[in-house]
Amino acid sequence: MAPSAIEITHPLDITSSDTSKIGVPPGLRLAAPEALDLRSDDEIAAWLQKRHAITSDRNIWAFWHSGYSRMPPWTQRNIINWVRKLGPRWTVHLLDRVSGSETNVGNFVDSSFFPDTFNSNTMDGPSVGQHSGDLVRLPLLWLYGGIWIDVGTFLFRHVEDICWKLIEDPESPYEMAGFAMEMRPGVEIMTNGFIATKRGNTAIRRWHEIFKSLWNGVTNCHGFHQNPLLKHLPLLSPPFSRLNMAGLNIPMEIFTDYLSQCMCFERLRRLVDPSDGFNGPEYYSNKLLLYSGLQETYYFQQATEWSGTKQFDLLTMKRTGEGVVRDEKWHAAEIFVNDALANTSTMKLSHGPPGALDCFLADMWDSEELQGKDCEEGTFGEYLRYGSVHFDQMRQMTPIKIG
Repeated sequence: MAPSAIEITHPLDITSSDTSKIGVPPGLRLAAPEALDLRSDDEIAAWLQKRHAITSDRNIWAFWHSGYSRMPPWTQRNIINWVRKLGPRWTVHLLDRVSGSETNVGNFVDSSFFPDTFNSNTMDGPSVGQHSGDLVRLPLLWLYGGIWIDVGTFLFRHVEDICWKLIEDPESPYEMAGFAMEMRPGVEIMTNGFIATKRGNTAIRRWHEIFKSLWNGVTNCHGFHQNPLLKHLPLLSPPFSRLNMAGLNIPMEIFTDYLSQCMCFERLRRLVDPSDGFNGPEYYSNKLLLYSGLQETYYFQQATEWSGTKQFDLLTMKRTGEGVVRDEKWHAAEIFVNDALANTSTMKLSHGPPGALDCFLADMWDSEELQGKDCEEGTFGEYLRYGSVHFDQMRQMTPIKIG
């Protein structure tokens, strides 16, 4: 694929510098080696395919329906790097639905938590994998505690520094943490790609019960926005100009159905249950630790106008090696990567909703002909992966308050 012209359209905080000379970019410091899991990729990969005891709430949960061996290699590398960065204090559990697998969801969660279409493997439509993950994440957090992270996520900051120290702090009011995006003009909505909580959180249980109810008698998400549980809520309609996005290529009804689990949380945040005193508005205002999703997980998307092609070109740019020319394109890639490493805690790549954008970087990296392009030797992509493990951020994260 021939490189295209690269233009960064979002103002960045880090000025261009020669990282090969300074060693560590501004805003970062080297992680202590003793805090990392320095096993080889093969050793960690083998470990991820084993079932591990749950001894505390310090669990990272992720899911791929067909198991580790059938994941796109770039997502395998994501999870290996989580293990390496988080070190021995955290246990990463990658679950699946493979018959006979030690890490099958059924070994962790009883079938009563799931709708019939999940238990009978009759889910259909273009987003079976994504919505299977939606059905799995909340029961795991309710039963065992920890943090759910979607497998398409690069982790640039230790989860303890993102949110877990505050969740564990008995003096802190926070019981749940995540990222919020402006999904309607002036309205921020909590997304579901990163959710942190201790076990037994009744808000998590309620959230799952709402979402599970949507699946009664259906096999896909089509029309969820018209379900009686959600139809009082306006359709999602992101302010595309503020997101630095031209728009989506699908109707907002389809977009809203795809993000129906987030819509269920919107219902929950408005719910007041006199039978047991649950107060959604109070919970949302006082017990939910939220950060800007545009800053903390989609910052790189805004910087590139949500173009998978632009992101691909930046990360496949040669950073070091014979014949490297440090021209305008090279410096654009350096700024992009340094900024991601220092100024955003995660980088979330997704596949959908299918057709919503002209090009998803996740789809490009999935393709057989581009295998390994996420970490090709000497590229900025390789350096991004290295830095995600070996650098620690020095900035302070600022929560957002939503009424």
